[in-house]
Amino acid sequence: MQNTLYSLIELQEIDMKLDKVAEERGDLPQKVEMFSKSIRENEELVKDQSEKIKTLKTESKKVELELAAAKEQLKKYEDQLYKVQTNKEYDAIANETENVKNKINEFEESIIKMEETIETLTSSNEELNKQLTQLNSDYEESNSELQQKVSASSEEENILRQERDIVKKKLTMQQLNSYERIRQAKRGMAVAPCNGGVCAGCYSFIPPQKVVEIRNMQKLYYCESCGRILVWDKNVED
Repeated sequence: MQNTLYSLIELQEIDMKLDKVAEERGDLPQKVEMFSKSIRENEELVKDQSEKIKTLKTESKKVELELAAAKEQLKKYEDQLYKVQTNKEYDAIANETENVKNKINEFEESIIKMEETIETLTSSNEELNKQLTQLNSDYEESNSELQQKVSASSEEENILRQERDIVKKKLTMQQLNSYERIRQAKRGMAVAPCNGGVCAGCYSFIPPQKVVEIRNMQKLYYCESCGRILVWDKNVED
Protein backbone atom coordinates (compact mmCIF):
# COMPACT_ATOMS: atom_id res chain seq x y z
CA MET A 1 0.00 0.00 0.00
CA GLN A 2 2.91 2.36 0.63
CA ASN A 3 3.88 2.07 -3.04
CA THR A 4 0.33 2.94 -4.04
CA LEU A 5 0.26 5.99 -1.80
CA TYR A 6 3.63 7.18 -3.00
CA SER A 7 2.44 6.72 -6.58
CA LEU A 8 -0.64 8.81 -5.82
CA ILE A 9 1.56 11.50 -4.29
CA GLU A 10 3.80 11.45 -7.35
CA LEU A 11 0.81 11.59 -9.67
CA GLN A 12 -0.56 14.57 -7.76
CA GLU A 13 2.79 16.40 -8.03
CA ILE A 14 2.94 15.78 -11.78
CA ASP A 15 -0.66 16.95 -12.25
CA MET A 16 0.02 20.12 -10.28
CA LYS A 17 2.95 20.87 -12.60
CA LEU A 18 0.71 20.23 -15.62
CA ASP A 19 -1.91 22.51 -14.11
CA LYS A 20 0.73 25.22 -13.77
CA VAL A 21 1.65 24.80 -17.45
CA ALA A 22 -2.03 25.13 -18.37
CA GLU A 23 -2.42 28.10 -16.03
CA GLU A 24 0.40 29.94 -17.79
CA ARG A 25 -1.61 29.70 -21.00
CA GLY A 26 -4.49 31.40 -19.20
CA ASP A 27 -7.81 31.48 -21.02
CA LEU A 28 -6.16 31.52 -24.46
CA PRO A 29 -7.28 27.98 -25.36
CA GLN A 30 -10.88 28.90 -24.51
CA LYS A 31 -10.59 32.17 -26.45
CA VAL A 32 -9.18 30.44 -29.51
CA GLU A 33 -11.97 27.84 -29.41
CA MET A 34 -14.60 30.55 -28.91
CA PHE A 35 -13.34 32.60 -31.87
CA SER A 36 -13.08 29.47 -34.01
CA LYS A 37 -16.65 28.45 -33.14
CA SER A 38 -17.99 31.95 -33.84
CA ILE A 39 -16.19 32.03 -37.18
CA ARG A 40 -17.69 28.68 -38.19
CA GLU A 41 -21.18 29.75 -37.12
CA ASN A 42 -20.97 33.09 -38.95
CA GLU A 43 -19.57 31.49 -42.11
CA GLU A 44 -22.38 28.93 -42.05
CA LEU A 45 -24.97 31.68 -41.59
CA VAL A 46 -23.50 33.75 -44.43
CA LYS A 47 -23.55 30.68 -46.67
CA ASP A 48 -27.13 29.86 -45.71
CA GLN A 49 -28.34 33.42 -46.28
CA SER A 50 -26.45 33.66 -49.57
CA GLU A 51 -28.27 30.54 -50.77
CA LYS A 52 -31.60 32.11 -49.74
CA ILE A 53 -30.72 35.30 -51.62
CA LYS A 54 -29.86 33.27 -54.72
CA THR A 55 -33.14 31.33 -54.48
CA LEU A 56 -35.16 34.51 -53.95
CA LYS A 57 -33.56 36.23 -56.94
CA THR A 58 -34.38 33.25 -59.14
CA GLU A 59 -37.95 33.20 -57.84
CA SER A 60 -38.25 36.97 -58.28
CA LYS A 61 -37.20 36.75 -61.94
CA LYS A 62 -39.77 34.02 -62.48
CA VAL A 63 -42.54 36.16 -60.93
CA GLU A 64 -41.38 39.17 -62.98
CA LEU A 65 -41.88 37.11 -66.14
CA GLU A 66 -45.33 36.09 -64.94
CA LEU A 67 -46.06 39.74 -64.14
CA ALA A 68 -44.98 40.83 -67.60
CA ALA A 69 -47.18 38.15 -69.16
CA ALA A 70 -50.11 39.22 -67.00
CA LYS A 71 -49.69 42.86 -68.02
CA GLU A 72 -49.58 41.81 -71.65
CA GLN A 73 -52.76 39.79 -71.12
CA LEU A 74 -54.40 42.78 -69.41
CA LYS A 75 -53.57 44.99 -72.39
CA LYS A 76 -55.22 42.48 -74.73
CA TYR A 77 -58.38 42.32 -72.60
CA GLU A 78 -58.53 46.14 -72.41
CA ASP A 79 -58.21 46.35 -76.21
CA GLN A 80 -60.98 43.74 -76.61
CA LEU A 81 -63.34 45.82 -74.47
CA TYR A 82 -63.56 48.39 -77.27
CA LYS A 83 -64.51 45.69 -79.83
CA VAL A 84 -67.24 43.76 -78.00
CA GLN A 85 -70.75 43.93 -79.41
CA THR A 86 -72.85 42.52 -76.59
CA ASN A 87 -73.20 43.13 -72.89
CA LYS A 88 -72.51 39.44 -72.22
CA GLU A 89 -69.17 39.62 -74.02
CA TYR A 90 -68.36 42.87 -72.23
CA ASP A 91 -69.11 41.36 -68.81
CA ALA A 92 -67.00 38.26 -69.54
CA ILE A 93 -63.99 40.28 -70.65
CA ALA A 94 -64.42 42.74 -67.76
CA ASN A 95 -64.43 39.78 -65.34
CA GLU A 96 -61.24 38.37 -66.90
CA THR A 97 -59.69 41.84 -66.78
CA GLU A 98 -60.41 42.07 -63.06
CA ASN A 99 -58.91 38.63 -62.46
CA VAL A 100 -55.73 39.59 -64.30
CA LYS A 101 -55.50 42.84 -62.34
CA ASN A 102 -55.71 40.88 -59.09
CA LYS A 103 -52.94 38.57 -60.30
CA ILE A 104 -50.82 41.58 -61.21
CA ASN A 105 -51.28 43.00 -57.70
CA GLU A 106 -50.31 39.63 -56.18
CA PHE A 107 -47.21 39.39 -58.39
CA GLU A 108 -46.16 42.95 -57.56
CA GLU A 109 -46.64 42.41 -53.83
CA SER A 110 -44.71 39.14 -54.00
CA ILE A 111 -41.82 40.84 -55.81
CA ILE A 112 -41.75 43.68 -53.26
CA LYS A 113 -41.65 41.21 -50.35
CA MET A 114 -38.86 39.20 -51.98
CA GLU A 115 -36.86 42.37 -52.69
CA GLU A 116 -37.27 43.47 -49.07
CA THR A 117 -36.13 40.04 -47.84
CA ILE A 118 -33.16 40.09 -50.22
CA GLU A 119 -32.22 43.55 -48.97
CA THR A 120 -32.49 42.41 -45.32
CA LEU A 121 -30.41 39.28 -45.95
CA THR A 122 -27.82 41.22 -47.94
CA SER A 123 -27.50 43.78 -45.15
CA SER A 124 -27.20 40.96 -42.60
CA ASN A 125 -24.44 39.30 -44.64
CA GLU A 126 -22.53 42.57 -44.90
CA GLU A 127 -22.65 42.92 -41.11
CA LEU A 128 -21.67 39.26 -40.62
CA ASN A 129 -18.71 39.67 -42.97
CA LYS A 130 -17.54 42.67 -40.94
CA GLN A 131 -17.79 40.55 -37.81
CA LEU A 132 -15.91 37.75 -39.55
CA THR A 133 -13.07 40.12 -40.40
CA GLN A 134 -12.77 41.10 -36.74
CA LEU A 135 -13.19 37.52 -35.51
CA ASN A 136 -10.48 36.25 -37.84
CA SER A 137 -8.18 38.99 -36.63
CA ASP A 138 -8.90 38.16 -32.97
CA TYR A 139 -8.47 34.45 -33.69
CA GLU A 140 -5.10 34.92 -35.40
CA GLU A 141 -3.84 37.13 -32.57
CA SER A 142 -4.97 34.78 -29.78
CA ASN A 143 -3.88 31.64 -31.61
CA SER A 144 -0.45 33.09 -32.34
CA GLU A 145 0.01 33.98 -28.66
CA LEU A 146 -1.22 30.53 -27.62
CA GLN A 147 1.14 28.73 -30.01
CA GLN A 148 4.07 30.72 -28.65
CA LYS A 149 3.22 29.66 -25.10
CA VAL A 150 2.59 26.08 -26.16
CA SER A 151 5.91 26.00 -27.97
CA ALA A 152 7.71 27.39 -24.93
CA SER A 153 6.30 24.71 -22.62
CA SER A 154 5.69 21.81 -25.01
CA GLU A 155 8.88 19.97 -24.10
CA GLU A 156 8.17 20.22 -20.38
CA GLU A 157 4.55 19.16 -20.93
CA ASN A 158 5.55 16.13 -23.02
CA ILE A 159 8.02 14.98 -20.36
CA LEU A 160 5.41 15.39 -17.62
CA ARG A 161 2.82 13.46 -19.59
CA GLN A 162 5.30 10.64 -20.18
CA GLU A 163 6.06 10.55 -16.46
CA ARG A 164 2.34 10.57 -15.74
CA ASP A 165 1.76 7.57 -17.99
CA ILE A 166 4.47 5.66 -16.16
CA VAL A 167 3.00 6.44 -12.73
CA LYS A 168 -0.55 5.56 -13.88
CA LYS A 169 0.59 2.02 -14.67
CA LYS A 170 1.46 1.53 -11.00
CA LEU A 171 -2.15 2.08 -9.97
CA THR A 172 -5.23 -0.05 -10.43
CA MET A 173 -8.08 1.23 -12.57
CA GLN A 174 -10.23 1.62 -9.46
CA GLN A 175 -7.56 3.67 -7.66
CA LEU A 176 -6.98 5.80 -10.72
CA ASN A 177 -10.69 6.43 -11.27
CA SER A 178 -11.09 7.40 -7.62
CA TYR A 179 -8.15 9.79 -7.88
CA GLU A 180 -9.46 11.38 -11.08
CA ARG A 181 -12.97 11.76 -9.66
CA ILE A 182 -11.74 13.49 -6.48
CA ARG A 183 -9.30 15.65 -8.42
CA GLN A 184 -12.05 16.86 -10.72
CA ALA A 185 -14.38 17.59 -7.81
CA LYS A 186 -11.71 19.32 -5.68
CA ARG A 187 -10.15 21.76 -8.14
CA GLY A 188 -7.20 19.59 -9.03
CA MET A 189 -6.20 18.45 -5.54
CA ALA A 190 -7.06 14.80 -4.91
CA VAL A 191 -4.24 13.98 -2.48
CA ALA A 192 -3.94 16.03 0.69
CA PRO A 193 -1.05 15.79 3.19
CA CYS A 194 -1.89 15.33 6.84
CA ASN A 195 -0.22 18.45 8.14
CA GLY A 196 -0.18 19.19 11.87
CA GLY A 197 -3.20 17.00 12.52
CA VAL A 198 -5.36 18.64 9.86
CA CYS A 199 -6.21 17.92 6.23
CA ALA A 200 -4.16 20.24 4.04
CA GLY A 201 -7.04 20.31 1.57
CA CYS A 202 -9.87 21.56 3.77
CA TYR A 203 -8.08 22.18 7.10
CA SER A 204 -10.43 19.86 8.99
CA PHE A 205 -9.19 18.28 12.23
CA ILE A 206 -8.03 14.67 12.04
CA PRO A 207 -8.21 12.51 15.23
CA PRO A 208 -4.74 11.66 16.66
CA GLN A 209 -5.26 7.91 16.27
CA LYS A 210 -6.09 8.35 12.63
CA VAL A 211 -3.05 10.57 12.17
CA VAL A 212 -0.90 7.71 13.45
CA GLU A 213 -2.56 5.31 11.01
CA ILE A 214 -2.09 7.72 8.12
CA ARG A 215 1.55 8.13 9.06
CA ASN A 216 2.07 4.37 8.80
CA MET A 217 1.02 4.56 5.13
CA GLN A 218 -0.47 1.08 5.25
CA LYS A 219 -4.00 1.92 4.19
CA LEU A 220 -5.91 4.31 1.96
CA TYR A 221 -7.62 6.96 4.09
CA TYR A 222 -10.05 9.64 2.95
CA CYS A 223 -10.79 12.94 4.67
CA GLU A 224 -14.21 12.71 6.28
CA SER A 225 -14.90 16.37 5.43
CA CYS A 226 -13.69 16.85 1.86
CA GLY A 227 -13.16 13.29 0.64
CA ARG A 228 -9.55 13.81 -0.43
CA ILE A 229 -7.00 11.01 -0.12
CA LEU A 230 -4.94 11.59 3.01
CA VAL A 231 -1.18 10.92 3.07
CA TRP A 232 1.60 11.62 5.56
CA ASP A 233 3.48 14.86 5.13
CA LYS A 234 7.20 14.01 5.19
CA ASN A 235 8.01 17.57 6.22
CA VAL A 236 6.27 17.15 9.58
CA GLU A 237 8.85 16.60 12.29
CA ASP A 238 8.63 13.61 14.59
